[in-house]
Amino acid sequence: MRGLALGLLALAALGGCVATTTSYPSPAITAPIASEPSGPNRYSAAARAALQSELFACSGYGSNIGQIGSRGEALAYSPYIYTPAGPLLRNPTETACLSSGFGWRGLADGGERQHNGLDLANPSGGYVYAAADGQVTFANRRGGYGISLEIDHGNGVRTFYAHLSDVDPNLSPGAFVSAGQPVARMGRTGNATGVHLHYEVSIDGLTVDPLHYGPPPEAAPIM
Repeated sequence: MRGLALGLLALAALGGCVATTTSYPSPAITAPIASEPSGPNRYSAAARAALQSELFACSGYGSNIGQIGSRGEALAYSPYIYTPAGPLLRNPTETACLSSGFGWRGLADGGERQHNGLDLANPSGGYVYAAADGQVTFANRRGGYGISLEIDHGNGVRTFYAHLSDVDPNLSPGAFVSAGQPVARMGRTGNATGVHLHYEVSIDGLTVDPLHYGPPPEAAPIM
């Protein structure tokens, strides 16, 4: 499944991104997000994650987005992050573009703040998926991160999903989730200026760069 350039610009603020008309020429565009299933079983009725073969930058001005190709594609991107717990989805969204990356970024007051994940943006929202099999350890509001979800994948590997509009109501700490299972919806709760997913990966308690950590091994298994 091809990535989507949505023309979003990352603000220099915690977890925030905002719309802009700046975009790359002739980006690869995915099909639009399908209508959301209605009713209490909308998560069980939703399709599982599709593998995103490419990730496009929302614009050329995002913080720490790495090298960008002529089509606007993130050159460091690959579909899986290889970790001690096995492969994780590097882009666990229905479809999104990269608005901000991992690392220090400037603030409006002239200071800097460490940004511990990727901001994957889409003003239309969409589902967020479990990056791999695991156990839910947190599903609630967490300060400026808004509605958030954390999953423990074992072997010291955890993923964290923030600024969600909602989480599958069937999920609570202790619940098991499978790789690619729809677990939440992208939103703008907490300190967010646009609809996006803030996605973090931690290994043994230390956050790592989800875009550059765990590149494919030379002989990666076909999944």
